[in-house]
Amino acid sequence: MRTDSAELRVVHVAHAWRGFEAGGVGRYATALVRAQVAAGASAIGLGPDDLGFAATGFRGSWEQPERARGLAAHVQRHRANIVHVHHFDQTGFGLVAAAQAAGAKVVVTLHDHHVGCARGQRVDREGMACVGPSAARCARCLRPDGLPGALGSGRAGARIDAAAALRPDLWLTVAPHLADTLGVRAEACELPVLETGAPGVRAERPPGPMRFLWVGALIPTKAPDLAIEAFRTLPAGAATLDLVGPAVKYEGTFGYLESLRRRLSPGITLHPASDTAPWYARSDALLFTSRWDEGCPLVLREAATMGLPILANDVPGARHALGAYPAVWLHPTVPSWARGLAASIAGVVRPPAARFPTVQEHAALLLRRYRSLLAESR
Repeated sequence: MRTDSAELRVVHVAHAWRGFEAGGVGRYATALVRAQVAAGASAIGLGPDDLGFAATGFRGSWEQPERARGLAAHVQRHRANIVHVHHFDQTGFGLVAAAQAAGAKVVVTLHDHHVGCARGQRVDREGMACVGPSAARCARCLRPDGLPGALGSGRAGARIDAAAALRPDLWLTVAPHLADTLGVRAEACELPVLETGAPGVRAERPPGPMRFLWVGALIPTKAPDLAIEAFRTLPAGAATLDLVGPAVKYEGTFGYLESLRRRLSPGITLHPASDTAPWYARSDALLFTSRWDEGCPLVLREAATMGLPILANDVPGARHALGAYPAVWLHPTVPSWARGLAASIAGVVRPPAARFPTVQEHAALLLRRYRSLLAESR
């Protein structure tokens, strides 16, 4: 049987699709499907709502039997030979066994900590980084459906066991620390850049206020509050701060977003989610304040391809995303960031633009890996 790209029939599964509000994983998966189709493969993208009705409650964070059956039906309908799962949020771990039983090979990419952490980011309710899942620790942290009180350690342990029992045909990871934390052997999956523009050519910024940019979902783990509080220490009129990203609920409410709005001062503006390339082009420096060790933040790579100076919290995901590209590395405290912003106003030089894989290059690499996976099973 030939296994060239024309015979590859791929089903991609992610928790969100299309548009900036889908987040980094959703934007990446959307671009990947388009690029694989352009390369000659048959590829489609499915989300939770495409797979059937949702199971609710804490058990629904890893068990979605209706949606597992829904994926199996799609595999059979499309005669898919590859299922590529980018996220299990709202879809459940049962996708893997269901797709395999329907005759497909299953590839899973680790983009974040969701497999090992029901909250997704290994950050507890107090905003502190967690050392890793355990039945007792998760039981103290998790409160399903907004109900008060701790979750029973038995159910927390059941989710941990279900994660450990996952057996895809191939694990991929966008950053080594994600696989290390989960304890699986995974191949590196170097993420491409999704948006690029002409790199800046000026060596020094023009006169006028420094233009700081922050991009991401307006939630506590991304820490836009840290950028705002550090900015408020600067002299009036010395700089501007644009925060661009989706306004989403956190812990079921918009309370955090409202707290951000109350902290705004002259020079700070919140903007709805939009294409990021124009924002990189008009800004003088990108601020990356995320408090958790993300996988491979796309905004960092996109800014680096345009030669934009970057100030970043020193977390593993940021280091991995930028590689050798220079950044000002800071600690997640207001004093550290206040000093970093003040130093940037005093003088900043644009580094040479970085080079990362394009979506087309990345899509072609994955198609080759799919083919080799199919060949291995003959």
